[in-house]
Amino acid sequence: MASKRNLTNPDAPDWSLSEQQLTAIDLLVTGKTMQDTADAIGVQRPTVSQWVNHHAGFQAALNRRRQELWQDLTDGLRALAPKAVQVLAQALDGDEAVSVAISVLKCCGLYGGIAAPRGETDPQMLAAAMQLADDARQHAAEDAALTISRRSYDRSLAGLHSGLGLA
Repeated sequence: MASKRNLTNPDAPDWSLSEQQLTAIDLLVTGKTMQDTADAIGVQRPTVSQWVNHHAGFQAALNRRRQELWQDLTDGLRALAPKAVQVLAQALDGDEAVSVAISVLKCCGLYGGIAAPRGETDPQMLAAAMQLADDARQHAAEDAALTISRRSYDRSLAGLHSGLGLA
């Protein structure tokens, strides 16, 4: 998606976001659906979908916010790790609550683990990746059209050869 132009550097896109877009990011990272988000900020659902799927600045900010929230959650869980280790130590002596302690350790990445959110946070990189994907789709379509054209030409040429008795 095209962006506004940066006033200090007209050749560089301006990936700044509107208040609606910033609010949409906050709603999406808290688990709201695209429809709920659209309703809350007064836009249509396809607008939010367009931002999420085709707006490099929005995608980068959404990824950044998700990573920030993930880091906050991870820090909070890591703060619980010493207590979980104590519970495990007590469980070795016969106390209960082992499953809770193991769950905390799993969440902290100390026992199994959960993958942190990923995604590019630089809108320039996202825009470049989207452009490459668009270019690849365009080239694939052009290649398909060329193949169809060549097959049609080959059939015409074969028909011409058989009509002239050359085949």
